Amino acid sequence: MPEPRTTPRATPASSDRLPVIRDTAADQIIEQLRTHILTGALPLGAKLPTERELGLDFGVSSPTVREALRALNSMGLIEARQGSGAYVAANSDRIVASAMGMLSQLENVGLDDLLSLLAALNVYAAELALSRATDEDIARVREKAVATANCSTIEDVTAAAPGFLVAFAKAAHQPVLDALYGFLVTLVIQLEITSYKRKPAKFWQQWAKDTSGYRIAIAEALEKRASADLAAAVASFNHAVPARILSIPALRNARMSDPSVAPLLAKIVSGR
Repeated sequence: MPEPRTTPRATPASSDRLPVIRDTAADQIIEQLRTHILTGALPLGAKLPTERELGLDFGVSSPTVREALRALNSMGLIEARQGSGAYVAANSDRIVASAMGMLSQLENVGLDDLLSLLAALNVYAAELALSRATDEDIARVREKAVATANCSTIEDVTAAAPGFLVAFAKAAHQPVLDALYGFLVTLVIQLEITSYKRKPAKFWQQWAKDTSGYRIAIAEALEKRASADLAAAVASFNHAVPARILSIPALRNARMSDPSVAPLLAKIVSGR
């Protein structure tokens, strides 16, 4: 007899689940749990029942449950926490990263393609931010832009460069744009930073001097809510920064399925 439950579980009622077909049990569990996650029946951050409880609920063995959970984890829909169990991913970032990462590798997408996509998103973010950004959003964009002018170490750049673009995207108040930015910005900046090995402080200070002006120009135009100025500032950024990244020999022809890129992509997708 199953043990009595003493606390409510974050799982749909038995009447909401479909019967499991034994010869495709793992696939059936994956589809049902995926549907419950995507529809909100299992909310973000919710703790899943234990493997034993799921096995009893679905009438399958623990190995079958583990197979289904591993697949959901690889999709970015759930995350396993050591000693605590499995949880629905706390936000959409990993879900988007997982999908975008797999697509980028399967289609052998080039870094130049991703930079072009990011440039187009910059233009879209600017258009939305003009009317949607709050004063607090604009102040944050300005703060992050100024931070990129004060970098002197690789740690400074790792924090400041993505911080500016993420703040800019959030000022647009468009969730899909925000999620796509999270993946693209992290990947592009990590590729740039990791391609520079053992560079001294002087190098990063020059990096700040060479690139921060474009970011500050965007922030200033957004502060004024000047459409033409903002469009011009974004256009300058979209020209200068990708050109700088693609001037790095190791990245000029980089593709997402390259052996040198794949480990970094996997790290980003896993959220590590």
